[in-house]
Amino acid sequence: MRNLKKAVGLCLCIGGGLTVFASAAGSQALVFQGIPYMDDRSTPQSLMESYYNAINRKAYVQAFTYLRSPKQSFEDFQKGYATTTSVELRYGITQPDPGAGQIYWALPVAIRSHTSDGKFQVFAGCYTLHLTNPGIPTDPPYEPMGIDSGELTPSNEPFEKAVPLSCER
Repeated sequence: MRNLKKAVGLCLCIGGGLTVFASAAGSQALVFQGIPYMDDRSTPQSLMESYYNAINRKAYVQAFTYLRSPKQSFEDFQKGYATTTSVELRYGITQPDPGAGQIYWALPVAIRSHTSDGKFQVFAGCYTLHLTNPGIPTDPPYEPMGIDSGELTPSNEPFEKAVPLSCER
């Protein structure tokens, strides 16, 4: 609620925890249970921010759609976050690896997962992200950038230092 003091404009409370803020300049922001809604697949970093934003909002259906080829059912994916109250994300540097109409990124990340028992755990590893080159015409449906795979393991490093220096794809 600390951001409410800065908001100038109209607040429309819809119910179910969803709020729409409209500023005097005409921009709008969706906020769900105090967490701003985000869905940005334009860069590897914004994709991962959107993924964990969805998890933090308990919007597991949205988070699941970021996975290009899920290795588990949606039900198992959702159960995996049963005791998670929030996730913080840090990421390192990545460069595109284009080839044959495809673009891949290997993004080093660290997350700090907070659980309902008040504890937290740091994980570190790499995500492989994929985008079909948008300059090459393809048949519908359009596939936005997505998560091809992720390998995260528990880390003993402090969260601020846990991001790997690089990742191999």
